[in-house]
Amino acid sequence: MTKGPQFSLLSLKELSEKILTSEITPIDLTEFCLDKIRKFNTILNAFITVVDEEDVYNNAILAEKEIRGGNYRGPLHGIPFSIKDIIYAKGIRCTAGSKILSEYIPQIDATCVEKIKKAGAIFLGTNNLNEFASGITGVNHFYGDTKNPWNISRISGGSSGGSAVAVSTGMAWIALGTDTGGSLRVPSSLCGVVGLKPTYGRVSKYGVFPLAPSLDHVGCITRSAWDAAAVLESISGRYPSNQLSSHKKIPQYTKIVEKSNLKGSAIGVPKDYFFDYLDCEVEKLFHEFVESLKSLGYKVSEIGLQNTQRYYKTWRDIRYPEATDVHEDWFKTRTEDYSEDVREMLIQGTKVSAVDYLHAKKIINELKKEFLIILKEKADAIIVPTTIIPAPKFDELDVIDIGGTVLQTREALLRDTILFNSTGFPAVSIPVGLTKDKMPVGVEIIGPPFGEERILSIAYNYECMNRTYLKFRSPSSFLS
Repeated sequence: MTKGPQFSLLSLKELSEKILTSEITPIDLTEFCLDKIRKFNTILNAFITVVDEEDVYNNAILAEKEIRGGNYRGPLHGIPFSIKDIIYAKGIRCTAGSKILSEYIPQIDATCVEKIKKAGAIFLGTNNLNEFASGITGVNHFYGDTKNPWNISRISGGSSGGSAVAVSTGMAWIALGTDTGGSLRVPSSLCGVVGLKPTYGRVSKYGVFPLAPSLDHVGCITRSAWDAAAVLESISGRYPSNQLSSHKKIPQYTKIVEKSNLKGSAIGVPKDYFFDYLDCEVEKLFHEFVESLKSLGYKVSEIGLQNTQRYYKTWRDIRYPEATDVHEDWFKTRTEDYSEDVREMLIQGTKVSAVDYLHAKKIINELKKEFLIILKEKADAIIVPTTIIPAPKFDELDVIDIGGTVLQTREALLRDTILFNSTGFPAVSIPVGLTKDKMPVGVEIIGPPFGEERILSIAYNYECMNRTYLKFRSPSSFLS
């Protein structure tokens, strides 16, 4: 039976196969994850709340009985998972990383939680995040900062930082999270895991505390592209009947990914914006990724873009006022219960006029049309670096020097991800290499609306050739 640190070398796909053949039991796997939480959460601060261990073990025992009794629900059955502490789980505290909701206990499961539980996954607890998901660093003034397991002097990224750290270290095999400007993809890139932001509306937001409703996406962090496909297959689907919903049929993502043969597919690399400022090691690893795609038979070519100077402003002019609207009542009555950073962002939201907000919406529609044409006529998918820098140190939170150009760290981390929240296109970040300092670097693959199987297939083919899911494990100190 596979035991101990060897668990950390297995993807969800491999684990599920071993669970089905009784080589591994859900109880063994659950104990492995809980042991990691006990050992390392005080150092890395990945979890805010851990479910009572007796309840976790009881669910693992139940999963084992069901599987041995022939009631196998699929590849998530018996797999431990966690959720960003902004997603509701019935009876479990959901703080949203804030002081205001420090004692809030939801009475419902979010739709995504309900669905993944029905798939047989075992709930472990809630992951740390930036306050109200309002940040990209993983820094939290109330619950402590999440640390990057590759180097604890560096940030995890955020706002789903605890989720990325949990998966990276084997505290959980799956983490559900949200992404409003890059909150799944950025920490995944910085921590060496896979972060999937599906198409806007592909996964229900019911039971998820909002940040900016028209930009918020629910997705997942996993160890491989196949794993992300399995999770997406489980959590996709309609909202409750009184909510807006996509009526797109849910594909069998895992089967499509396994059988994918996209040789000859066109991959577009933008000539503009995404490479204006780029750490030299990130640039080197990106070009190595391009060469790998070419060796797989993909046709890679440059594409031109318009209106790139509008990417950040249009996203900001929607993100800030929508967040301010969400917090309107609390901001009037509990102003001092926000951290200074979040309070300042909410103030900035009041300064965006209705005209600017509506203008941003108009520009985003134009950007969507531009990218729809590109992804129909010029490329099957687009690739860019997920972040233009590796994980910064905690003393680099304000500004960072990139080749002699000083940028705000927040804008540097968000630069390559925000556009795909504005447009709602699906995007996945996958790890592609390590810097000289042994810090992970990710590449983002973007596809057309409801084209998740396309971007996951490209990621899967790359992973199979390079066996990347074996290479990107946290340092051995967090796996033993």
